Order: sequence, then C-alpha cells, then structure tokens
Amino acid sequence: MNERIIGLDIGDVRIGVAVSDPEGIIASPLEVIRRVGYGPDVKRIRAICDQWETEHVVSGLPLNMDGSEGFQARKVRDLCDQLTAAGLTVEFQDERLTTVTAEEALISGGMLGQERRNRVDKVAAAIILQQYLDTQREKEAETMSEEFYDYDEEPSVVELIDEETGENVPFEHLATLEYEGKPYICLMPMGEDGEADEEAGVVIMAIETDDEGNEAYVTVEDEVGEKVFAKLLELMEEDDAEDEI
Repeated sequence: MNERIIGLDIGDVRIGVAVSDPEGIIASPLEVIRRVGYGPDVKRIRAICDQWETEHVVSGLPLNMDGSEGFQARKVRDLCDQLTAAGLTVEFQDERLTTVTAEEALISGGMLGQERRNRVDKVAAAIILQQYLDTQREKEAETMSEEFYDYDEEPSVVELIDEETGENVPFEHLATLEYEGKPYICLMPMGEDGEADEEAGVVIMAIETDDEGNEAYVTVEDEVGEKVFAKLLELMEEDDAEDEI
C-alpha cells in the first residue's frame, strides 16, 4: 500500500506543511501552523499525519551555504526529535534557497503582500517535499537498473526457435537490463564451434509477458535497440572500471 508523506518547512514563527499523493510523485501545499511551543506544535503535526494516514515526515534542513549545520538547523532537529518521540519517522531534505524559490514563484504568479506571506511557508514546504520525492525516484531508478543488470562472468546459453526452420538456435546471454522501465535481453549468436560470433553483432529483444504469465522475446525497433545497446556498453564499461580498482 502506498503512503502519503508530510513535508515541513520549520521556521521560528510558522511551520509550512505540504502533503504528497499516495504514489509519492507530486507534493502539494497544505497549511501553515503558527508556532506555539513544542507540545502544541508536535500535537498539530501528529494530527495532520493521522488525518492523512501516514507517519512519514520530511523536514527541510536549513544548512549553511557551505553545507554545514548551524544554529537554525539545530533548532529544526530539536523539534524533529520531538516528532520522532511522538512516533513519526522523520527524514531531512536540504532546504537551502527554498524560501527564496517559493517567494519568486508566488511573485511570478502575481501574488503580493499579505497573501504571499500567508502562503510562502506552505509553498516552501511543497518545494522541499517535491525535491525529496524527485530524489527518491531517481535513487530507485538507479537501484532498479543496477539490480536488473545481469552481466554474466561465465557465458550462459539461450536457445531460440528459428521460425523458418523450427530449429533451436543458440545465443550467448550477455545481459538482461532495464531501459525506460522495460526489460530487455541482450544476446550474441554462437558459431558452430560453440563460441560467440562477435562479428554477427548483438541481438536485443524486449521481454514481454503473455496473458498466461509466460515470458516471450520480441524484436524491437532499431532506434530502441541502439539505445539499449548503448546502455549495455555503458554498464559493461562501469564493470570493467570497478574491476580495475
């Protein structure tokens, strides 16, 4: 089950609040909390989390421009320690220049004066949360690519049926990898001597699943094949570089 995430822009006077959609793709401004004290502030944030059925909070962390933490970051951490004690899971997102970005966005939208001041904190919270969501998706995509990539140290053989002759044709399995969310298999034809025929080139096919759950290899367009091949070369080069370390 997907879970929403609450984003916070914690200031001395106000706390901007944002919320994500259940899929963790889009962050939206929610409200602004007027600071009263640790007890009431934590109680209100806890109530918001209960309302949206989540215990996951992302707080902006006001780092110095050199990336170090100062007095303001310590105050944010102090409140977040209280949120953790209240049973919430808190993560941090660098919020340098976030408020400036929020101000510029509201000004460009024609919002002025008191109206802008009333909205800037929750817009800043939405920007913080959106940055977190985008970063998490990028990390997940990189992890999936690394986990899906399978480059065999020892050659393995895949046999495909030649539709014209009905005979099994052996291929060396080079890798299975993911490109733009879809799986592909990279093969190289094998010669009569049982060795890969490098002159024949690499065969790239999409891995699809039929209605019965069976995997099938499907030919791809040249443009897609070229991009998958480029990614194969990139991953193989990364492997070679790691082996040299």
